[in-house]
Amino acid sequence: MGPITIGVDIGQKADPTAVAVDEMQWRTEGGKRVDYHIIRHLERLPLGTKYPVVAQRLAAIHAGVRQMSLQARTQAAATVYDPAITAYRRVVGQQTVPPIRIYVDATGVGQPVVDLLTQTGMRLCPCYFTYGDRRIAQHDGTVTIGKAWLVSRLQALLQSGRILLPKTEESAALAKELLDYEIKVDQEANDKYGAFRVGAHDDLVTALGLAVQDVARVPGSPVAGGTRTVFRPAPLPRHFNALPPR
Repeated sequence: MGPITIGVDIGQKADPTAVAVDEMQWRTEGGKRVDYHIIRHLERLPLGTKYPVVAQRLAAIHAGVRQMSLQARTQAAATVYDPAITAYRRVVGQQTVPPIRIYVDATGVGQPVVDLLTQTGMRLCPCYFTYGDRRIAQHDGTVTIGKAWLVSRLQALLQSGRILLPKTEESAALAKELLDYEIKVDQEANDKYGAFRVGAHDDLVTALGLAVQDVARVPGSPVAGGTRTVFRPAPLPRHFNALPPR
């Protein structure tokens, strides 16, 4: 498996928390290396879920993704020819999983919620949305992202078919959010991005954008193929009874 990135849009009063898990793969096209993004998991938590429960759920998803990545690396262990038995055998060594990067939208909720999530042992990268078309990684480990940059990034990936989504209810909800997504310019020429219609949401779009923003980590070799395997995290605890049936 390629590098794994998790994007998290923390819910507020009117919007639920959304999570997107992305596996980035490099493929060769026309002699060039192109990044593809296989979305292994999309999830929207019930509206009004308390932040401690959000932290627990994110920790469970993180642990499940690490286990899935470890299993994939173990299965892909090298096969070598052993002259002693005149046959090929599988060499399984100590497998390690690269750090999973977690980008969290901290714009509205602020540092206290980020600190709460960090207490679970996960290393988070807080992201703050601003005006403009730039993405800047700060020295303190945070990232400032212009909404225009994020929208352009998503448009480029979606229009070129480089985001591969699973066939789930959440993907259908994401497609609806993309249809509702708007760009508005106010009287001071400031652009605003989001779902402005009453009852519309953009949490899955934001989580997806956070998950696919990183193109800096380049694996050692391009990946020619890929699967559409969907990560299935552990079942939600009983207090998640507000989730719609699957």
